[in-house]
Amino acid sequence: MLAKSLVSLATYLACANALIPLTIKGNRFIKPATKASDDGEVFFLKGVDYQPGGSSAYTGDDADGDVLSDANACYRDAYVLQQAGVNIIRTYTVNPDVDHDDCMSILNDAGIYVLLDVNSALDGQSLNRDSPSSSYNAEYLTRVFKVIEAFKGYPNLLGFFSGNEIINSESSAKLSPPYIRAVQRDMKQYIAAHANRTIPVGYSAADVSTLLKVSFNYLSCDNDDDSHADFFGLNSYEWCSGSTYSTSGYSTLNSTFSNASVPVFFSEYGCNTVTPRTFEEISEGIFGGLLNTFSGGLVYEYAEEANEYGLVVISDSNDTLSYKTDYDNFKSELGKVNSSLSIAESSVVNRSLASCSSSLIQSEDSSFNLTFTLPSQPSDITKLIKNGVSGASEGAIVNIDAKSSNYTILDSAGDEVDNAIVSFSGENEVNSQDGTTPSVASPSTSAVSSSSSTTKAASAANTSTSKGEAGVYNAGQIGPVAGLMALMVSALL
Repeated sequence: MLAKSLVSLATYLACANALIPLTIKGNRFIKPATKASDDGEVFFLKGVDYQPGGSSAYTGDDADGDVLSDANACYRDAYVLQQAGVNIIRTYTVNPDVDHDDCMSILNDAGIYVLLDVNSALDGQSLNRDSPSSSYNAEYLTRVFKVIEAFKGYPNLLGFFSGNEIINSESSAKLSPPYIRAVQRDMKQYIAAHANRTIPVGYSAADVSTLLKVSFNYLSCDNDDDSHADFFGLNSYEWCSGSTYSTSGYSTLNSTFSNASVPVFFSEYGCNTVTPRTFEEISEGIFGGLLNTFSGGLVYEYAEEANEYGLVVISDSNDTLSYKTDYDNFKSELGKVNSSLSIAESSVVNRSLASCSSSLIQSEDSSFNLTFTLPSQPSDITKLIKNGVSGASEGAIVNIDAKSSNYTILDSAGDEVDNAIVSFSGENEVNSQDGTTPSVASPSTSAVSSSSSTTKAASAANTSTSKGEAGVYNAGQIGPVAGLMALMVSALL
């Protein structure tokens, strides 16, 4: 009876725990070791952009278009992603008012991290690149802060994108940059006040070569106000099937970002001018010539839409998912690199951020916005940061079993895939290091800790509305759990 009870408790604890949050050191993402005394390792993004139905399907009504709120679909897709060797997804739009616990827990236990955009295409839920001053307001930031509240409790959340392709023309380059940094400043202040760990905030840049380097310089430099991007994503479609490292422009990207002080990666890639896509850019480019500069990337995109970039085709009319040849090729290319990457954290050097100055920008593009005087924070946004957004609830990892979805999965030949059940690994069920004392790493340095916590942040998190709090275990909470086990042993002897 004692053994059975202890096994039951151990099983409960294993299921309730989760991935250790990633951190940033210099220009690399770091996956900490389970033991604090052991060396962590560099984390490379082997990812997929994930928004079945497209962002246009999001209406803001209940779960319509929110792809992280449908557990059945998440079981289906976690299996498909896992089979391809994917370790992270990017989702562009979510509804912060609906429950994401099941999907985030499925992804967590499957070993998949999440990058999340805080904006949506709905009116007033993003910066207007043509009129940023009119869209930077408390109504917009309320949306942003509610997304932070909804997802801050998931340890498999890598970070938030503050914006996507806001700077995409000469006119937007003159108007928008200070407002992007203002939003990043506000997001970081909110996270510091209301989350129990530092969560990185970054930006996803448009594929406009003339604006790329100057956008990076402007958004990643140190302005002494913690408004810089902690990471920089690039939406790039330069390498089409049949290209080479040189003809694709990847060699130019390598030299452009060789001295980057924050992680740089492809937030979108996968040109479809030639089909089926063969994805040589994975082994020859991203994990080849760019390996020392880039931190991987996310292919665009998971599900087939009208633009024909999908890896799979989903048919809701008959509940089937079919692999395209693109999926097979993507999986094959990832397989070439999945077992060959191992860089120790100790070998990564911290890099100081460049100091912001007009000369830093003017040397690249004199027409770009040269000012680093950011918009003042409106008083109602300051109040939101101080008091938290009302009506927000914090998600948490929950107990969930591995199982198949209700969908039939077909391979690229049209044959049904047997036993399409996502695999949950024990090593994905750990969310804190052994031998650590929660501490704070200053987010204004180039080393950003995603697993640190503060008394102030913990206090703020404890006063916010939270569901499933019993399923969240931090390093400082292990004592009571061990005590519970001791009590069980004592009662049963």
